[in-house]
Amino acid sequence: MEKPKRHYIIKTLYHMKERCYNKDVKGFENWGGRGITICDEWLNNSEAFVSWALANGYQRGLTIDRIDNDGNYCPENCQWVTIKENNQHRRSTRFFAINGETKNLQQWCDIYGLPRSMVEKRLSLGWDIEKALNTPKKKRDTESLVGKKFGRLTVVRFVGVGSGRKSRFECVCDCGNTVVVDRQKLLSGHTKSCGCIRQEKCAKISAFKRD
Repeated sequence: MEKPKRHYIIKTLYHMKERCYNKDVKGFENWGGRGITICDEWLNNSEAFVSWALANGYQRGLTIDRIDNDGNYCPENCQWVTIKENNQHRRSTRFFAINGETKNLQQWCDIYGLPRSMVEKRLSLGWDIEKALNTPKKKRDTESLVGKKFGRLTVVRFVGVGSGRKSRFECVCDCGNTVVVDRQKLLSGHTKSCGCIRQEKCAKISAFKRD
């Protein structure tokens, strides 16, 4: 049987108290260590907190958020939000203004439909926020190698992205075997066959030893 909402609300209050008043709790310096406290109404009366939570939109999966990150836990400074929204409201969150409108980086990335990791990398390279958001994502090259030959391998088609975001291509070897190879290994000459070249070399060495 699913536990009632009251159980999870009380659990939230417990963790609030731990963050604000227990110096042994990991991360205490980000709450109690900064002087963040819980109002007397909630601290001394858990039912008051439960009543406020139920009257102000509490649902399973939501987390409590302080509207003013430097303010205390109290009715006028708290709201229930998703974990994603809560993460966007951290002190470390970066905010940017574009055309007079200020939003955090994740919000701008959502609006422009770009992955945050890519935008952050662009910003780390010294790009300004508007250039980072307005420059289209570079399209992956999936066609230029098709039909070309590298050693004994002829590239047939792009098959997807492997580890490290590397493009992978299906190739047919002169011996008839099919193999999938990373783009960089083809261009660098690292891979020139399905493995038959190595097998032939091993066979020659074995034959030489027998002679």
